[in-house]
Amino acid sequence: MKALWTPSESFIKKTNIFKFQKFLEKDIKKKFTNYEKLWKWSSDNKEIFWLKLSEYLNITVHKKKNFISYKNNKNFIDCVFFNNSEINYYHEIDKLHSDSIAIKFLSENNYSNHITYKNLHNRVNSLAWYFKEKKLKKGDRVVGYLPNIPDTIICLLACAKLGLVWSSCSPDFGVKAVIDRFRQLNPKILIICDYYIYNGKKFNYSNQLAKIQKILQIPHILKTSYPSKSSKKLDLEKIYQKYQNNKALKTTFVSFDHPLYILFSSGTTGLPKCITHSHGGVTLQHLKELSLHTNISSKDNMLFFTTCGWMMWNWMVSNLLIGATISLYEGSPFYPDAKNFIKIIKKSEATILGAGAKAYEHLYSKQLQKKDTYIKNLKSILSTGSPLSDDTFNFINKKINKSIPIHSISGGTDIVSCFMLGNPMKPVFKGEIQSPGLGMDIDVFDDRGLPTRKTGELVCKSPFPSKPIYFWNDRNNKKYQSAYFTKYNNIWSHGDFVKKTGNGGYRVFGRSDATLNPGGVRIGTAEIYNALNSLAFISDSLAVGYKDKNDEKIILFLKSNSQIHITSKQITDIKKLIKKQLSPRHVPWKCFQVNDIPRTKSGKNSEIIVKKILNNDRVLNLDALANPESLKEYKSIKIYE
Repeated sequence: MKALWTPSESFIKKTNIFKFQKFLEKDIKKKFTNYEKLWKWSSDNKEIFWLKLSEYLNITVHKKKNFISYKNNKNFIDCVFFNNSEINYYHEIDKLHSDSIAIKFLSENNYSNHITYKNLHNRVNSLAWYFKEKKLKKGDRVVGYLPNIPDTIICLLACAKLGLVWSSCSPDFGVKAVIDRFRQLNPKILIICDYYIYNGKKFNYSNQLAKIQKILQIPHILKTSYPSKSSKKLDLEKIYQKYQNNKALKTTFVSFDHPLYILFSSGTTGLPKCITHSHGGVTLQHLKELSLHTNISSKDNMLFFTTCGWMMWNWMVSNLLIGATISLYEGSPFYPDAKNFIKIIKKSEATILGAGAKAYEHLYSKQLQKKDTYIKNLKSILSTGSPLSDDTFNFINKKINKSIPIHSISGGTDIVSCFMLGNPMKPVFKGEIQSPGLGMDIDVFDDRGLPTRKTGELVCKSPFPSKPIYFWNDRNNKKYQSAYFTKYNNIWSHGDFVKKTGNGGYRVFGRSDATLNPGGVRIGTAEIYNALNSLAFISDSLAVGYKDKNDEKIILFLKSNSQIHITSKQITDIKKLIKKQLSPRHVPWKCFQVNDIPRTKSGKNSEIIVKKILNNDRVLNLDALANPESLKEYKSIKIYE
C-alpha cells in the first residue's frame, strides 16, 4: 500500500521525538535503529524510560528519600511510578508568564477573545485564593457543569494548584446524568454557566440548578457568564477582580499519584464509574504524547473540537504544559452549514486540528470542493473517538491538506491518553494508526490469551503512569479489577478489536463487546461502516448482532441523507457491495431504515445499547446517550415481521 504521507529525512531530524531518541541514546549509551526497537526498549525498561523522559522534558519532580522510578508490586493495579516523589500539574504551566496567548476562544455566536499566559495565571491565582478562604483542603472535590469556555480551564488549574480534585460535565448532560456523576464525589463547590449556544439555539440550562441542588446539596455554588459582548459580571468574574492584586499563592506539591481529576465512564451499562487520574501520570503521559508523538512546540496552536465532558478536553488542555496556545470552540462546528467547520479552523489560526472521526466523515459526506476545504496553516490533523475509514483518510489527505500527517489516535477515558497514536518519524497509511505509544506495552491477544497476528483484543501487558489510581469509592478495587482484568490474568484488556499491520501500525475494528459473531467468525463493525462510506445516500449506519437459536445474525440499521426512503433495490445493492468488498459472512441478515443512530455524548455510535434492546437484555442509564429519544423506534422494531 502506498503511503499517504512520508516524512523526509530532514523533517524527521527536526522532530521532538527524534531529538529525544538522540538524547536517550547518548544518555544510556545505546543505539536504536528504528522506532519499533525504541518502543520495545521503552516498554521493557519502564523504570529508566519514564525517568529519562521526565528529565528530558524538564518536569519538576521533588524526589524524597528512597525514591523509586518504578515499583513493581506484581499486581498491575498496585504498581507505582515515581514512588516517594512530589509533583504538581499546574506548576509546569506556571513556569511560563508572558504576553503570549494561552487560550483563544471562539463561539457559534461569532464572539471571540483571548487570554495571555500572564492573565491566565492571575485568574488562576485569584480563584485559588477564593478556594483557600472557603477553607477547601487538599483532596476536596470541585465540580463544573460548564461549556467549553476559558473559565472551565481556569477552574481545573486553580484546583490543581492547591491539590483539589476537579471533575466536569458539559451542559448537554441532563439533570439525572449530572446527579449520577457528581453525587458520587460529594463536592464542596459547583460551578455553572448561565447558558450555552448550540445549533443556533440558546439553552438556559442553569435553570436546572434547583433540581440538582435538591439532591446534591453542594455547600457553595459559583456562577459564570457565557463569553459574549453582553456577558454579565457573575461570581467568577467578581472573584478574578477581587483577588487580582493578591500575591501569588504557593503551589501545593502533592504525591505523584495524588488525584488531579475524575473522569466518568459513559454509563451505558450502569452508574458511571469515577475514573481517577493523577498529577504525575497525566503530566508525564500528556507531555510525552503532545511533545513527542504529536510534535507540538510552544509556537503551536491546537484546536480540538470537544466538550469538557470528553477526555479529549483534558488532553487538549495539557498543551499549556508546553507553552502552546489552545483554541476553544463552543457550539456546533457545522452550524449554519458544513463550511463553517473550515471557517472556524482558519479563524483560529490553528496549526494542529483535532476532532472525532464522525466530524470528518460528516464533512466528507457533504462533497465540498477543495477550495472550500483546503487549510494551509496546519502541520498535522488528529482524529479519534472511533475508527477513521479509509475513504475519510483519503478525503482529509486530498481535500484538506496533502502535505501533512494524519494522526489517528486511540486510547480512552480509562487512561486519559492513548495506547496507539501518531509518529512524525513514520509514514501515514490510510486506515492505520501509525504506532504504539512509547512506554505502552501493548499487544493483540486471541481468546486463549496468546499473541496473534490476526484480529484480536487490544491488551497492555504491563503498567503505565496514566493508569487510573483508582475508581472513586471503589472498595478493594472491585470495579477497577472487573473493568479491565477479567478476560486475561493481570493484563489490561481494553475492549478494542484490533489488528497489527505490516507497517508496524494498527487497524481498529470497533469495540470488542460490540463485535459481530455470525457462524462463530468475529467481525468488526468498522469493516461494514467503511464499506458503506462510498454510498452517498447513506449518512450513518449501525450494525449489531442478534441472537437467533445457537447463532448470531447481523442486523444493519441505515440512516439516509435528508431522510430519503431507502428502496429495496438499494438494500440489495448494499448487500452485494458488502459481499464483494468484505465477505459473505459480513452480509447483514436484515436491514432497517431508521431516523437516527443512538450515540454517546462523545459522538460514538452505541451498538451495545441497540444490541441489548434487540436481544431483550436489560438497558440501564439512557442519560449516557446524547440522543436517548432515538431508541424509541428500535424498541418498536419487529425482527420477524
